[in-house]
Amino acid sequence: MAKIYRTLQGRQVDIDKLRQKNELMPAVGNMKVNARGDELGPGGKIIRTREQIMAEYYENNPNATPDPDGKAKTEATATTMSSTSQTYVAPTQTLKVEDTPVSAVVKDVEPEVVKEEQVPVEQAEAKVVEKATEAVQKARSRRRGLSDATGE
Repeated sequence: MAKIYRTLQGRQVDIDKLRQKNELMPAVGNMKVNARGDELGPGGKIIRTREQIMAEYYENNPNATPDPDGKAKTEATATTMSSTSQTYVAPTQTLKVEDTPVSAVVKDVEPEVVKEEQVPVEQAEAKVVEKATEAVQKARSRRRGLSDATGE
């Protein structure tokens, strides 16, 4: 089950779905690969897939043996993983940024509207003046307390 996060603006973002939609986008950095690990050439074209790169690695390194599942994992993690683990399925087509609509990844949630009651301007001004007067009186009493404590 995918974990869905909620942004500060109340939108829900499905991170797993976002990863899947953008796995063919070029990764940030200078390695010239996409998020899956495929080697990219000019214009973002895939030169070698991740599977081809791994096959070449295992040909050049006879001591390294590939895992029969196609995933690299140690014996310790292999025994702790459940038998219901999901297997990776390679994408069947190349996606572009234009192919992924924002609505497929980010769901807009209607913000709750809080109705504020209308207050006449005179009442609002009176509240502000009252609060300002209280603040000034507190500041004056603090100054008097400081002068008494320091003897100045």
